[in-house]
Amino acid sequence: MMRRLSRVVTAAAGALAIALSLVSCAGAAEKTVDHTAESVVLTPGEALIVDFGEVNATVGQEWSITEEPDAAVLAPGEKRSTYLGEPGETGAPSELSYRFAPAGEGTTVIEFEFLFRGSVPEDPDDRKTAKIEVTVK
Repeated sequence: MMRRLSRVVTAAAGALAIALSLVSCAGAAEKTVDHTAESVVLTPGEALIVDFGEVNATVGQEWSITEEPDAAVLAPGEKRSTYLGEPGETGAPSELSYRFAPAGEGTTVIEFEFLFRGSVPEDPDDRKTAKIEVTVK
């Protein structure tokens, strides 16, 4: 009887450990800001998502990182794009964001620039930049 109870307790403890590890992986904290934000404060361990909204890469629209953050504060940006068109459809826009994983505490700056067909637009009215100061504390 005691041996059976020990096995049940061991199995339950193992299942709990697995469940807790899955929750901690899935529950990674993230803060999303619009690319027009000038600054943001993160808590240690919190990732930053910079949202650019709809961008149509099929016509040559793109946002590029021109200054990566200090690697001691945030990891390099990971580009994320979600296609908004129907499967098999071409020409639809995508939702664009960049994710920066946490690295440590401090303050850093991230800069972005809008590109059209791989270049800065010639018309000054079409030129766009974004600069975000990020503080992790």
